[in-house]
Amino acid sequence: MKRKTEVAVIGSGVWGSALADLLARKGYRVLAWEYNKATARSLNKKRTHPALPGFTLNPGVKVFTELEKVVNKPDLLLMAVDSSHVRGLARSLNVLLAGKPLPPIIAVSKGIEAGTLKTVCEIMEGEIPRARNRTMIMTGPSFAVEVAAGAPTKVVLAGKDPALLKKAAAFMEGGPLKLELSDDRLGAELGGSLKNVYAIGSGIIDGLSKAAKNSEAAFLIESASELRRIITALGGRSHTAWGLSGMGDLLLTATSAKSRNFSFGREIGHGLKPAEAHKKIRTVVEGVEALKNAKALCAKHGIKTPVINCIWKIIYQDHSPVSILEAAGFRKKTGPGR
Repeated sequence: MKRKTEVAVIGSGVWGSALADLLARKGYRVLAWEYNKATARSLNKKRTHPALPGFTLNPGVKVFTELEKVVNKPDLLLMAVDSSHVRGLARSLNVLLAGKPLPPIIAVSKGIEAGTLKTVCEIMEGEIPRARNRTMIMTGPSFAVEVAAGAPTKVVLAGKDPALLKKAAAFMEGGPLKLELSDDRLGAELGGSLKNVYAIGSGIIDGLSKAAKNSEAAFLIESASELRRIITALGGRSHTAWGLSGMGDLLLTATSAKSRNFSFGREIGHGLKPAEAHKKIRTVVEGVEALKNAKALCAKHGIKTPVINCIWKIIYQDHSPVSILEAAGFRKKTGPGR
C-alpha cells in the first residue's frame, strides 16, 4: 500500500488550521502542532476553531501538543506560528529532524525579528542549517478566514531553488488556493512584514473625520513607493513591490476592517490613544511590533522612510494622528488660502 503524503503544520491558529484543512482535503495525512491544549482539544473533538466561525476541520487532520509527534517523517513542513515564536521552534525542529530527510519548508509566518532584524526564513535557516535554500515564504493578499471559507485566493510562493519551488507548489496548490512562483524571497518577506505597518497608517486616515478615500488612496501610493524603495535597497526586486506580495497584500490589509492593524489605526484616527485602541481590538496587532523593527532595519541601512517614521511618531511619541496626511504627501496649511 502506497504511503500517504505527510504534512507537518507547526501552529494551529487561523492560518495554520485553514491550510491544514486545505491540505487534508487533497488527501494528505496532516499532523498539526498546537501550543494551547484547549484549542487542540476543540480541533480534535469538535473540529472547530474559536476564531473561525462556521469552520469545520477536515477529519484527516490530527492535532497534537507534542511537537515530536508531528515531525516524524514529513514530506512537507509548514511554519504557521507568530513570528516571535519561530526561532525557539526552529531550534527544537532542528533537533527533532536530525538524522531524518529534511522536507521542503514553507513559512507562512511573517515578521522581522527584534534585535537581529532578520526575516522568518533567515531565522529558520540560521537555526536549521540544512534548511538553507530549502525554506520558502508563502505570502500575499489572503485573509485566513476567507481561505477557510473557500474564497479563491492567489498568493506568492517565493524561494531560492526553482525545482523545490515547483515541488512545494504542487503540494500546496488546489481548492481555493492559486500560487505564483517567485525567486525574490527577501522582497516577498519584506512586503508581507511591512504591509501591517502601513495598514495602521491607512486605518488612522480612515478614522479621521475630515479624511476620505481620496486621502487613503494617496497614502497607499506613498506607502507602496516607500515599500519598493526598502525592498530594492535591501537587495530585492522592484516588481515585487507592485505584485501580489507587495501592493496586493497592502491593498487587502490596509483597506479592510477584517485587518486588526487597519482597525487599530482607525481607532487612533477616531481619537483613542494607542494603548486604548489596543484594548479595544483585544488581540495581537502585529504592526505595532513590526513598526519598531521596520524603523530599526531601515535606519541601519540608511533608507529614508517618511511614512514609517510618521506612524512611529504617532504610536510611540504621541504625535497628532492628523500628521499622517503629511506622510501621504499633503502639505501643512500655513495660513488662509495657502
